[in-house]
Amino acid sequence: MSTRREIEETVSGLLRKHQIYGAPVPVDRVATEEGLPIIEHALQGEVSGALISSNGVSAIAVNSAHHLNRRRFTIAHELAHSKLGHKGDQDHIDWKFTVLRRDGKSSEASDVQEIEANIFAANLLMPREFLFKDLKLQAGSNGEVELSDVQLSSLARKYQVSETAMNFRLINLGLISPI
Repeated sequence: MSTRREIEETVSGLLRKHQIYGAPVPVDRVATEEGLPIIEHALQGEVSGALISSNGVSAIAVNSAHHLNRRRFTIAHELAHSKLGHKGDQDHIDWKFTVLRRDGKSSEASDVQEIEANIFAANLLMPREFLFKDLKLQAGSNGEVELSDVQLSSLARKYQVSETAMNFRLINLGLISPI
């Protein structure tokens, strides 16, 4: 189990390693350069993606039917499973085939590995330092940022994430109030 701080440090190291200094983070490039090619394919049901490993080779499968923002989050989430050393279900052990899925279960906040992967993805797609730099001029004396709906939408577009993901990230960083 990793702490939030450890996850944030892992992500910061990845950003430095890949010389990424601003949004949007090219998450597909990071994954590929980390040895995880991206395979886009229409996946069935709620499945957004999977980390697939077979015979020592891994790849990230992403549901091509999903919105770009969702696909980016899925890639970051699956990259997290790899970088954080998560082990998948041994469903197909006879084929030495391991799958870590991103589906409805990952958003339930009941599985530690899924929670960690979501924290990693949020940190990778919306790094603290980038957001602080982008919001520096909007911070009030209490440190909180006053953002209109239009400004939040613009920020989400810049980072290529959903407005909901951006809103949660800003709340979790203490930059905006949850109310």
